Amino acid sequence: MIDSRSSGPSVPDTIPRTRDRSGARKILPLRDLAAIRERFRDQTIVLCHGAFDLVHMGHLIHFEEAASLGDVLVVTLTADKHIMKKRAVSFNEEYRLRQVAALEIVDFVALVNEPSAVSALEVLRPDVYVKGSEYANLVLDKTANIFAEKRLVESYGGRIHFTTGDTFSSTKLSHFLQASPEAVQGNPLLRNDKILFRDVSNLAVRLEDVKNFLARASSLRVCLLGETIIDEWVDITVTNLSHKSRCVAGQETARIRQIGGTGIIALHLSGFVKHVHCLTNGLVGDLPSNVEVTQLAENPLVKTRFVDRDSGLPLFESKVLDVAEMRPALPSFDNYDLVLVADFGHGLLKSEVINREIAIKRHAYVAAMAQVNSSNYGYNLPVKYVGADYYSLNRTEAELSLHEKNLTFETLLDRMSQLLKCRSLSVTDGNQGAIVRMGADVFAVPTLSTNVIDTIGCGDAYFALSSVAACLGFPAKIVALVGSIGAAAMTQRRCNERPISEQEFLTIAKIVI
Repeated sequence: MIDSRSSGPSVPDTIPRTRDRSGARKILPLRDLAAIRERFRDQTIVLCHGAFDLVHMGHLIHFEEAASLGDVLVVTLTADKHIMKKRAVSFNEEYRLRQVAALEIVDFVALVNEPSAVSALEVLRPDVYVKGSEYANLVLDKTANIFAEKRLVESYGGRIHFTTGDTFSSTKLSHFLQASPEAVQGNPLLRNDKILFRDVSNLAVRLEDVKNFLARASSLRVCLLGETIIDEWVDITVTNLSHKSRCVAGQETARIRQIGGTGIIALHLSGFVKHVHCLTNGLVGDLPSNVEVTQLAENPLVKTRFVDRDSGLPLFESKVLDVAEMRPALPSFDNYDLVLVADFGHGLLKSEVINREIAIKRHAYVAAMAQVNSSNYGYNLPVKYVGADYYSLNRTEAELSLHEKNLTFETLLDRMSQLLKCRSLSVTDGNQGAIVRMGADVFAVPTLSTNVIDTIGCGDAYFALSSVAACLGFPAKIVALVGSIGAAAMTQRRCNERPISEQEFLTIAKIVI
């Protein structure tokens, strides 16, 4: 027995052995929540709903605030097959139910076999439905589930409550704790042997800012001008040197063709904006329904890279660059919200024609890039386009334009602003990151990738997404971050293997911020 006169807290001599310490008694079939409503009809029932995969401090804060709003706390979880995430869950639905049920603060737990909480709300009819602060702006929920849930709760006299406590991302924790299960090791965004992305939470960007970008981008009509390039990738197993010519000899083991240049930019944009009108030298294949193509010329552009299969390093490349200048007249730029000029320097675009359209446009936002590559080195520079609203260029393109090397990031930005007579532009520098000016607002972001498979296509993705953010008037911080997330996504694939999806973009955003 503990002396009652002691100053410490009173504790029992033994732990009750009849107590169900697993929490299993709390786990109910969804249909049984109706009985919970009847049993506690005179008390306030609170419902939380989500995936609750890696239970962490953010979840506990969420549950504590929810519990303070009523007498009974019920938590429902989304079944595995309905979780709409790029990454797989770390724990299956059985384990997720058990770990939430084991929390003393939670009274009952059930599984919902649909993407939303609607069926749980219909059965339980809670007095208060609790969601995280990231859902407070209803229009940012791309699934629109929150609208249906809110209407249902309010239809029977309940209310929805958005928590105010600190939030944490399970996606971010899973990535940096390298907690992905063996079953999902094939997922390119979540391999537990490597950290793929850099944590830039010190930039103080909120996930709501990124969701706001996605929501606003979805209404844009975009015109895209430039050369579509067919990127061919040939794997070679090097066997020896040829005895006759002393050149490298090898055996071809694989040949892959991918859409690059303006074509891949169009595919990137199609996942984020309402409509893309692509004027190019030919973009064929199974295109998304929101991509419209007008051929400016028919000739193909093909770049073939021969790559050592063992090292992954290129041996050499060949090019077929027989393309004629654009034929038809351009549509009025004012037919679109955003016009992107993606000039890869192979002769398709005529700068004087485009400059004329820029000069007479009234409200369209024009973003321009002029790529320097081995076929046009020093001859295809962004200064050829006059009066664009936003320019995206890399360090090499800036240095060639200024005829000077080894300038600081800030100096490059300032002097290119003066040269282009433009107050909005980006300068990227590979693994050094990017710097953006939007008027007087200047912001630099480090490169987000810490492990790179390939860098081909990173600049195109940066240009596409940063241009959308610039068009929408976001500050320099968001423009730089949005473009950098796009570039980071492309480092995790071979060449232009596939375009960036909105869900992939959002997953990386959750990891880095």
